[in-house]
Amino acid sequence: MPQPPPKRVVLATFGSHGDLHPFLAIALSLQQRGVRCVLAASAEYRAQVESEGIEFWHMRPDRNAVTQRLGLDETQLLQAVQREPQFLMRQLLLPHLTESYEDCLGCIRGADLVVTHSLAYGAHLAAEKLGVPRLAIVLQPMLFFSVSDPPVGGPAPRLTRAIHSLGPACTRTYFAVGKRWSRRWARPIDALRREVGLPAEAAHPFFEGQYGTAGTLGLYSSVLGQVQPDMPPATRIVGFAFHDRQQGRPVPLSPSLIQFLSIEPRPLVFTLGTAAVHDAAEFMEQGLAAVRKLHARAIFVLDEQRQRAWSRQASPETLITGYVPYSLLFPHAAVIVHHGGIGTAAQALRAGRPQLVVPYLMDQPDNAHRMTRLGVARTLELHRFHSGGMVEELQLLLRDPAYAERAADIGEQVRKDDGACAAAQVIIEALERSR
Repeated sequence: MPQPPPKRVVLATFGSHGDLHPFLAIALSLQQRGVRCVLAASAEYRAQVESEGIEFWHMRPDRNAVTQRLGLDETQLLQAVQREPQFLMRQLLLPHLTESYEDCLGCIRGADLVVTHSLAYGAHLAAEKLGVPRLAIVLQPMLFFSVSDPPVGGPAPRLTRAIHSLGPACTRTYFAVGKRWSRRWARPIDALRREVGLPAEAAHPFFEGQYGTAGTLGLYSSVLGQVQPDMPPATRIVGFAFHDRQQGRPVPLSPSLIQFLSIEPRPLVFTLGTAAVHDAAEFMEQGLAAVRKLHARAIFVLDEQRQRAWSRQASPETLITGYVPYSLLFPHAAVIVHHGGIGTAAQALRAGRPQLVVPYLMDQPDNAHRMTRLGVARTLELHRFHSGGMVEELQLLLRDPAYAERAADIGEQVRKDDGACAAAQVIIEALERSR
């Protein structure tokens, strides 16, 4: 008898490399199990996806289209999101919702399952329109908005901490007010639903509406947050899904970097990750000043353009480099200094080294709060982001061995998980149920 065609899964993601890489890891794990995968994302990721042997599907919006429409460069975009978190929804995503929906119809038609990022609203609607089961991916604990384990975030993390300290009833009221206030932002989603013939939906698209009909996966380590009673049914926390390659193959450390790492003491490692790298000037200026005050060795990881711009600041004690695989670099750090994006945080936790987190926007304050709560990090809030504040926090991390000991313990726990493999197994189970 002829063999049935392989199951076809569409994975739709939106955002920075920290949002892309987990989906790449899942797609590779699925393809090893004989599942045909299509990864839908913005155009700038086509080469990277196809270099891994994964079919790519263009899903708007693209970064260039957004910056041209708004007349802002990427630094100005980040600053706007930092000032007004709703800017991400109202100005970056929802104006392109119809485009995203139309793009997704083509790749989802005939698929057996759709796996979506929390912000891939066009894919959410296309899957519903075509009647294809959907599994939701949640990359950050804060996006569950659990009253039992509430997030610390937004433009006022101190205020949210104060509200949560008053107990679950206050937190529940705070969430309810936030949902009512933000519901108007979702009017473009409601309008598109009517236009394409989908019924009105009572669920808030940014909250409970993000979850999937086939279940929800927390793609992060349970050390950051466990399944809570108020999370949606069929929620599983499966661990981080790591992908640390370029052009389909691992990237080795350069000889100069290997030589630098062979010298004691361990260096401080500073990185902006991928989401906030466009705001590098102040980070570099304050970081370099802190390194000089500490008389420390340090490595600064930037993109290639900014590496060239800052290369004159390099010295025998300070190395300024472009892309380096975090999985190879972070285990050699004395302390990892970063902005707390979930992708960088995952690599830092896995490395088992202490962290100084300087949260900038979105989920970063909550990620910083959770890692500080674990005892592996300290948080430097933006109002204290200067070389003096950085020196003070770094000294505490370097002098107290409890941070390194706790980080090593947590790193061992994180390394036991294989989020990509576990997610692939859940997807296989969902495919079997749909059959």
